[in-house]
Amino acid sequence: MDKIKLNSSVIVFYRKDSADRELNLKTLIEFYNKHYDNYEFIVVEQPHKQHTIDFTKYDKVRHIVVDSIPNNWNKMKAYNEAVKQSFYDNLIFNDVDVIFGPTAIEETLEILSKDNKKVILPNDGHFICIKQPVRDEFVKNLDYNYLCAKINMSYYHTINYHDEKIHVGHTQSPGGGFITKKRNIFNCNGFNPNFIGWGYEDNETLIRFNKMGYTVCRLSGSFKPIFHINHENAERETNPYYKQNNNICNLVEKMDNKLLYLYSTTWQM
Repeated sequence: MDKIKLNSSVIVFYRKDSADRELNLKTLIEFYNKHYDNYEFIVVEQPHKQHTIDFTKYDKVRHIVVDSIPNNWNKMKAYNEAVKQSFYDNLIFNDVDVIFGPTAIEETLEILSKDNKKVILPNDGHFICIKQPVRDEFVKNLDYNYLCAKINMSYYHTINYHDEKIHVGHTQSPGGGFITKKRNIFNCNGFNPNFIGWGYEDNETLIRFNKMGYTVCRLSGSFKPIFHINHENAERETNPYYKQNNNICNLVEKMDNKLLYLYSTTWQM
């Protein structure tokens, strides 16, 4: 099977907080290497626990290290740095623990080639968490269709359905990542660095970009899930900035467009 030519920069935020997180990153790098060509894979890392990955063994991987926050992280600030250093005009933002379907990525890039003022989530909103036995086999085969075959279609639309293989986490998930043009990110002054740690940063990004004129949408059609790769519980559950993040998101949601443009100039990308 021929590899899909992306002509894109793939941007992945990385902060090792467990051995699983390192496995997630290795799996994602290998998945792109197997299915795609004509791309760069930017790992933008805020250091925490020491990792053992040798990034120099991957010819398409660029490793960027940015300042870390003691006992927390700032994914949006890291994204801004990666965008500034990216080579391609197409940008694919991919969470380190998420797998998008290759044909969904290809379809998304085709849509963007015809309407470049979009921010597209390359999925149908179904966020499927795969459990460890399935994850461990996927790490070996890197086959997206293998993951799809584990879904009981009778329960595809049932939130919190789970069996020994998968768990249906969401059916309208705002997370996981998205694809857009680099110029769109710059025109919105990038990502909002006021978010610290986990919580509401994905929601705010999509709300703000949409209100600033870059239509946020998903792929149409049925059965285009994204898969969340199993890992240990992250530190996000105890984020002391969670409420603050929520307040920022609520503020952005209530702003009119004129005020939002002014607000988006209050940080340096």
